[in-house]
Amino acid sequence: MTIAKYAFVFRIASRDQVIYLPAFLGRNIFFIVVIYIFYALWGAVYGDANVMVGFTMTQTLWYLTFTEAIEFAQSRIFTDISEEVKDGTIAYQLCRPYSYIGYWVTRAMGENIVKLVPLLLEGFILASLMVGVLPGYLAALPIGLLTIIGGVLVGTLMKVVIGLLAFWFEEVMPFWWILQKLVFVIGGLFIPIDFYPDWLQGIAKATPFAFVAYWPASTFVAFSWDRATTTLIGLSAYTVLFAALAALIFRAAVRKLHVQGG
Repeated sequence: MTIAKYAFVFRIASRDQVIYLPAFLGRNIFFIVVIYIFYALWGAVYGDANVMVGFTMTQTLWYLTFTEAIEFAQSRIFTDISEEVKDGTIAYQLCRPYSYIGYWVTRAMGENIVKLVPLLLEGFILASLMVGVLPGYLAALPIGLLTIIGGVLVGTLMKVVIGLLAFWFEEVMPFWWILQKLVFVIGGLFIPIDFYPDWLQGIAKATPFAFVAYWPASTFVAFSWDRATTTLIGLSAYTVLFAALAALIFRAAVRKLHVQGG
């Protein structure tokens, strides 16, 4: 019954997102512009070089289509959670027969998956036209898709944590700005971490931000079973970590709500 509840939430969220999909696709013009800018920029960086730090120009552009798809696909659920905290709606949600965190994660993933599919298709078309089909694409596809969905899930759990901080902070948007910039830089959203100095690579690759963007994308474009195993283990570990952190914060928040609200 518990699984059925969350499956129902996932299905409803997916269906609702499909209704608004045309509007989302219209906004994806920015995604196309970003990929073209990356193509021009990295074309200038590579110049006549075929390979840099183990990545070809083809791999780099495909890598960026995957990281951008992960970023664009994620709903800003922290704003919905923080609004429920601010206006008191959360008090009614606590009485319902499901996990509050489970509900929001399932709902967000239902929306995110619907957004992710067209982004990956657009990225496939754009990258194929600009630099050609990624070598080994079909072989890496099953594990690659799994790791990309895992990256979206870890990013979603981070946003749930940010939303729950509304119990202590009136405005949570600055926390999201910080998270976003960390994913941009340390997570390898704009540039593969392999291009960083060795000392920074070691730090960046171990962070949760890298498992949102770098590891899923690099697993797809430079597939190996060792890399895939590292990615899946890291994604699993950070999924458990952020789910536990969200649960701890929520438990403390509910106690705070009971003390202040009776």
